[in-house]
Amino acid sequence: MALDYKSSLSRYRRYLQSVHSQPLWAASMWVVLSLILLIILMVLALRPTLVTISTLLGQIQQQKEISQKLDDKTLSVTTALKTLDSVKEKLPLLDEALPDDANWESLVSEVGSVASEGGIIIKSLTVDKIPKALVVQTDPAKQSTEKPLMPEGVIGVKFELKGSGTYEQIRNTVSAIEKMSRLVIFKEVIISLNKEGGLELTITAEVGYLPKINSQV
Repeated sequence: MALDYKSSLSRYRRYLQSVHSQPLWAASMWVVLSLILLIILMVLALRPTLVTISTLLGQIQQQKEISQKLDDKTLSVTTALKTLDSVKEKLPLLDEALPDDANWESLVSEVGSVASEGGIIIKSLTVDKIPKALVVQTDPAKQSTEKPLMPEGVIGVKFELKGSGTYEQIRNTVSAIEKMSRLVIFKEVIISLNKEGGLELTITAEVGYLPKINSQV
């Protein structure tokens, strides 16, 4: 029994010596290094999964944006179709008001007919040179200070009507020309007295047309 006791005591002393021979910082360092190694291994193991999740989140956000844009376009198209349906019956009137060519023969015939029916004695009906396309003047020195009569993109053909008649006939004729199916914008309407005391009428106006894009090339 005495030998066993001494042997156990000897082993216990050797154990204490071995524990005292290892500093505390060395043990702590091993723990820290072990934790760092564990974290690195976990990151390397989870990195493909994290990259995949990030890519999927980006694709989901992109699909949401595309879906929103498609919804907006669908709404715009639906609104445009509703607007088109509401004005569809008036489109032929628009084609009459703004044909794709000057059609000056029809213009002369219609203006002359309206004036004659209004009781005006026509002395002359002239049409200026018909422009084939809009001319945009870029030289400031050559730019005209006169404001164009027609809306942007519409080509105006100038015509002048001279005649005579009573005030009532002149008023009715001007009103009838203004109500023509073609787009007509008056530049000036001059009423003057002639030598016989009658009324002379001079109408200067423009009628518009909207050429097709390929017809301007």
